[in-house]
Amino acid sequence: MFRSICSLLLIPLLLTLGCSDTAKKTRGEWKTVLKGDWSAHLNDVHFISETHGWTVGNSRGVVTSDSVDDDRETHAQGSESIILHTTDGGKNWKKQNSGIFGKPLNKVYFQDNYSGWSVGEEGTLIHTDDGGKTWKKLDTSTKNNLHSLHFIDDIGWIVGDWGTVLKSIDGGKTFTLENGEVFNRQSLKDVYFINNQIGWVVTYSNPNDSEKTGYIYNTTDGGTSWQVQFSTMSALFGIKFVDEKTGWVVGDQRSIYWTTNGGEDWESLTDGSNERHKQEYGQPEYLGNEPLHTFTLYDLDFPDKQNGWIVGDLGVILHTTHDTDRKEKIVWKHQRGGPRFHNSADGLLLGVDFISKTLGWAVGENGTILHTRNGGVTWNAQSNPTHLLYDVCLTTQNHAYVVGDRGAIMHSDDGGANWKAQDSRTAECFSATHFVSHEEGWAAAEAGVILHTIHGGEIWLPQESNTQQDLLAIFFVDKDYGWAAGSAGEIVHTHDGGMTWTPQKSGVSVNLFDIHFTSKSQGWVVGLFGTLLFTLDGGENWYESSLSQQLSKKDKGTHIWLNAVHFVSPRIGWVVGGDGYIFSTVDGGKTWSQQKSHTQLFLYDVFFINKDKGWGVGKNGLVLHTSDGGQNWRPQRTDTTVDLTSIQMTNANTGLISGQSGTILKYEVVELQ
Repeated sequence: MFRSICSLLLIPLLLTLGCSDTAKKTRGEWKTVLKGDWSAHLNDVHFISETHGWTVGNSRGVVTSDSVDDDRETHAQGSESIILHTTDGGKNWKKQNSGIFGKPLNKVYFQDNYSGWSVGEEGTLIHTDDGGKTWKKLDTSTKNNLHSLHFIDDIGWIVGDWGTVLKSIDGGKTFTLENGEVFNRQSLKDVYFINNQIGWVVTYSNPNDSEKTGYIYNTTDGGTSWQVQFSTMSALFGIKFVDEKTGWVVGDQRSIYWTTNGGEDWESLTDGSNERHKQEYGQPEYLGNEPLHTFTLYDLDFPDKQNGWIVGDLGVILHTTHDTDRKEKIVWKHQRGGPRFHNSADGLLLGVDFISKTLGWAVGENGTILHTRNGGVTWNAQSNPTHLLYDVCLTTQNHAYVVGDRGAIMHSDDGGANWKAQDSRTAECFSATHFVSHEEGWAAAEAGVILHTIHGGEIWLPQESNTQQDLLAIFFVDKDYGWAAGSAGEIVHTHDGGMTWTPQKSGVSVNLFDIHFTSKSQGWVVGLFGTLLFTLDGGENWYESSLSQQLSKKDKGTHIWLNAVHFVSPRIGWVVGGDGYIFSTVDGGKTWSQQKSHTQLFLYDVFFINKDKGWGVGKNGLVLHTSDGGQNWRPQRTDTTVDLTSIQMTNANTGLISGQSGTILKYEVVELQ
């Protein structure tokens, strides 16, 4: 099973293979049953009508030297900066060619169907006059990151890091750097003008400052001079005014500020809004029981003076309908995400845009695009998210579970053809899941999180794991006896179904990626630097295996990641890892032999249904298969570069694979025509 950093980023494609039985005229195929639409971090969204809109961000993947613009250094991650466009209100989104690589786009703005701009990192500014069919780079005379832009008629402003301010007076054809000394090299996060003269900027202290402070600046002379109106110990990310007097600012540490006198006074609404929300809805219950709004708020929008929306971490969307003259009535209510209505896989929402009090969109990480047609009463996804899925578990031929990044837990009751998200009540990254029946199972995550269900995942409840280490693997031999392993050599054990978890001494301090038991007494665990440990007494004592000793003597151990272990009996088992390594034993681990995988790609998981038939999955869409216990491993043809992280089969004809970019593959045997 894949037990690595949550941010390996590639592009999902259709996965197929061909292995035929001519006598029966059948063929086995791996079919993609679920995948994310856009492997991207979407930072902003802008609509000019109920049909035409754009969203921008950064695609995730590896950049080659051939794909980096303006001859700058190659970025290790991040491919073409993404621009998506819709002409039907988001029912269909099409990618536009931004011409920018390795530099995320942070903000987008269009004046009409044709003329638009987008800004991004390293001084990136691009413009289109044909609706995005072609985008052209404009000179900014800076390499500082640019975060926001705003237009009033032909006057435009752009703001960014280190006090960067640019201004255009010719409708955005050219921009010139303004004097930003007053901002003291702060990071300018957002800008908003109510007319050509009156505007505001929100900031956060630069990375070198020891004290982190957010500021609100105001100008009344079109940016010739700026004055500080307000400061706070929170980072400020978004600002919006509905008229010259009434405005709003949002940021981290649950920050919501508002003014009714043009910024002469700014007042926090967070505490009051929390209290009124609690009185109306009751205290929310969720893991940790933190107060309401303990997340970061990134963006806000008001289509009119009364209706406003805020988006932020944990997939939160807040809404208010207020009378600007009566502050006591202002309450920001949850419409989605956050601690009150948190569902699994709710990630960051970074941008929101409403064109009326009913029609709006929100975008965020993992390619998330949400849309409402009723003012946020309901929000519907316009894209499949691209969460990294780490582990898959089949309990029957029909019932299956998969877990992954951002608290993602999903369930299928039709063999993997369709999937439904379950509520994990956490945003931690899940690395492993194990079920002992269709109804009862466990999921392990970062920060020592272990969840348990006896209702097929309809209700997940936390168990006290007695560790704060990241848990990367979990295994049960029955409903009572189980083990979990993770970072820094952590192993915990339960003999009562997780009511109590007790630490065990592994004797190592490296990350442990997978664990497997053949009985209540005999088990194996693998990890970094060629680590393979075994126990014969249920984990009271863990011993270094002969394979680890063998690798250490050959000076290979320090270079090998052992990622997964699987046994079909107490004597017969396999271990797979980095560089295509596969090892097998037929004597219970007394001796291990290397098998030829004919690849140097990372292998993340291995699964056998008997001593002969097995599969391994790994990097770049790799699937290996053997029908003779591993004497011969053959690749099964795929058409994908997605990292495949976990595989499980219930028999030779039924199986699932989980992977990068929200990918799930299903194995099917079909009759040839």
